[in-house]
Amino acid sequence: MNSFTELANALKSRKNVLLLTGYLCDEMELNGRRLVDYAADIALKLNLPVAATGNTVVALKERGVRAGKKVLAEMVNLTRFPHWGDPVITERPEVMVFIGYPPGVLKPLLPAVKGAETIVLGNVCLKEATFSLPDASLSQYRLNLESLIGELGGF
Repeated sequence: MNSFTELANALKSRKNVLLLTGYLCDEMELNGRRLVDYAADIALKLNLPVAATGNTVVALKERGVRAGKKVLAEMVNLTRFPHWGDPVITERPEVMVFIGYPPGVLKPLLPAVKGAETIVLGNVCLKEATFSLPDASLSQYRLNLESLIGELGGF
C-alpha cells in the first residue's frame, strides 16, 4: 500500500478487522487532540471492535466505541490456535491494526501474529508489520492519521 487511499480501501474491504489500542492512546497528544480520539474515529468510521489495553477502554467507550479490555500479548497469542474464542471479535481477524504502542513493544510481537495481516499506525515504521505508516515527526504523524481518517470518510 503506497497511499492513504489504498490503506483506507484495504481496511474497508476486509470484514474481520480488529483494532488494538495501547496506553499511548491515553498519554499522547497531537496538536491538542489525544491519540485515543484518532483511534475512536478509525473504529467508528469502520465499525471496528477494539481490544483496548490499559485504561484506553474507558476513553473509547465514552466516545461510543465497542471496546473490551484486553492484554496485547494475549490477543497475539490467540492467533496461534485454530479456534479464535475471544468475545471482542467473534471470528479470527483477517487484519490486526495497532495504534498507541511503542515500537519496542510491537517489534517482537508482530512476527508472532499468525494468520492475520498486521498494520501499525504509529510514527515509527516497523518492517515486521504487513504495513506500517512511515517514520514521521509527531506533527507529520498527526497529518498522516488525519489523511487516513479523511480517506475513511471525512475528518
